[in-house]
Amino acid sequence: NLNVYYGKYRAVRDANLQIHKNEITAFIGPSGCGKTTVLRCFNRMNDLIPTARVDGTLTYQGVNLYDPQVSAVEVRRRIGMVFQKPNPFPKSIWHNIAYGPRVAGVKKKSELDDIVERSLRRAALWDEVKDRLDSSAMGMSGGQQQRVGIARAIASEPEVLLMDEPCSAL
Repeated sequence: NLNVYYGKYRAVRDANLQIHKNEITAFIGPSGCGKTTVLRCFNRMNDLIPTARVDGTLTYQGVNLYDPQVSAVEVRRRIGMVFQKPNPFPKSIWHNIAYGPRVAGVKKKSELDDIVERSLRRAALWDEVKDRLDSSAMGMSGGQQQRVGIARAIASEPEVLLMDEPCSAL
């Protein structure tokens, strides 16, 4: 019974579904039907919108993600997201990918280098950028920026990865 409001407007009405471990699930529907809104509920991104309000229960591993005792930061650490539009940080390619692991406490440069390479390989970008990791991610093509976003999301090894039309810029 998930409902999402933006001010008084109810964008999502009584949504119910179960997603099981190790499954790939796709939301398909017309533009404006609430796919992105529901997706943003899973990692509490709607918390960042002042007029947004989520009613109902959304559980992950038996825990209500909207319980007041649950940290939104911890939810986002476990449930990563790749957005529809490329959104690189105004930093180098290397720093974009290493950002999450560094926040999580990884300090050794050699370990971060391994994570950056592995993530860029998994996002099919390593061969294109391996010689310019110190270059700004902002100067890359739209498709490359989107793959940096994918690499950044997987670098932290989230338990769940939400992808909102991640190939739209590719």
